[in-house]
Amino acid sequence: MADDGPGRLLFYLPAVFMTVFFLVPLGLTLVWSVFERTMFWMKPGFTLAAYGDFFLSGRIDSFLNSVQSGLATVALAFALGFPIAVFVRRSLPPAAQHKAVLLFILPFMISEVIRLFALRPVLGRNGIINDALIGSGLIDAPLDWLIFTPTGVVIGEVLSFLPFMVFCGFLAMEGVPDYVFELCSDLGSGVVRTFVRVIVPLAAPGIFAATLFIFVNSLGLFLVPDLLGGPGAANAGTLVVNAISALDFPLAMAIAAVMVAMMIVLLLIGHRLFDITRILQPYR
Repeated sequence: MADDGPGRLLFYLPAVFMTVFFLVPLGLTLVWSVFERTMFWMKPGFTLAAYGDFFLSGRIDSFLNSVQSGLATVALAFALGFPIAVFVRRSLPPAAQHKAVLLFILPFMISEVIRLFALRPVLGRNGIINDALIGSGLIDAPLDWLIFTPTGVVIGEVLSFLPFMVFCGFLAMEGVPDYVFELCSDLGSGVVRTFVRVIVPLAAPGIFAATLFIFVNSLGLFLVPDLLGGPGAANAGTLVVNAISALDFPLAMAIAAVMVAMMIVLLLIGHRLFDITRILQPYR
């Protein structure tokens, strides 16, 4: 019992940290979004002018475009990343599975700016992909839509967030016992049917967790449109940065509040449908 006090302190310390540095700032974001703008800061008050500036201007179009880009990123990340997670879980020896997943985490040891900027010589008109396609005779002229276009933004986002789909999918697959796949094989279920009707439903919490993370981050990571999207490319993160640069802090807070509200709604829907906490529970 003597260690009960320090033990409780260590238990509650992360909760206190998250409250002070995460929940409180999020709450202040909502409060500040209705403050009145001043020349260099803002003052207490209640006005929805910042929300009007967002929803009744061209900013909402940029935001909706970033939502579409985020959905495309999620779809491609699932199509590429989740089969990799299934392959690692089902085809590799148990001793090698975590090492294989670790390989997809290694890119995060390199700065995001470097990883995105390195895509330019790969996707450019005179880049590696175009040179290879022209050299093989598949195309006669360089492809212009690989970079400085919405497609380039999606490619950059997929490469940035693909490891999260692999990691979350692998965690979800670890909770699926091997005899489930053996039963599917004994019953004559094909690969496609097993994947669609067994694997995906069982791994739904992990898939949703990865989907939410990728979607929210694709809205807020302004480096991707800045480096790969070309002039005029913007997402929600870019809108916030531009508002701060213009000293319109209530507008920046309003855009951030909309993003937070969207995240909360998605979390509630996901928890209601899939109970995403199951991804952290071992199979029993």
